[in-house]
Amino acid sequence: MKHWHHINPKHMGGSNDPSNLIELTIPQHAEAHKLLYVQYGKEEDRIAYLALSGQIGKEEVTRLAIVNGAKKRI
Repeated sequence: MKHWHHINPKHMGGSNDPSNLIELTIPQHAEAHKLLYVQYGKEEDRIAYLALSGQIGKEEVTRLAIVNGAKKRI
């Protein structure tokens, strides 16, 4: 199975333009988000990495996204 990955993530201003998308395997997609998290420290990438690598499920992704969204508004 392949996933589309935003080279410049949408949460960092990236678009759905084909030039900003790359097709990756799920493990490659997880690694891409891990590397983005290490480089930029964005919580969205940490959550994506954990989800794509199977470390957390959809319910935890939702919970973390809600908590992260609340932190940004403070």
